[in-house]
Amino acid sequence: MLALALTSGMGGISPRPAEAAGVNVSVACKSNPEKTRVENNTNGRITVKKVGSIHQPRSNEPFRVNVRLGRGQSVTFESGYDANSRTLTRQYIYDNEAGRKEGARVRTSVGGFVDRC
Repeated sequence: MLALALTSGMGGISPRPAEAAGVNVSVACKSNPEKTRVENNTNGRITVKKVGSIHQPRSNEPFRVNVRLGRGQSVTFESGYDANSRTLTRQYIYDNEAGRKEGARVRTSVGGFVDRC
């Protein structure tokens, strides 16, 4: 009961499920194209539901992707003019001038994850 009371006062942030520890998100903000990689190291299947930026996201973000990843699988989403594989958009979504304020925000079936630029 005490743990529940302590976590409920965190501004609406709920703890991640135990499986979530095995999901890794990495972002290459300054690459061309920009790359957002999601890796499933859990014991089961997950669904990558949405991908977007953190700092001043565009009106069409987050992008709905609904990609299923089996155990040990990964997927890389691309954005920018040279995007050609799993393209989110042909526009750049990460603000290179924002520094650590910017990054990728990924929503999966086992929780939300971020990686900063």
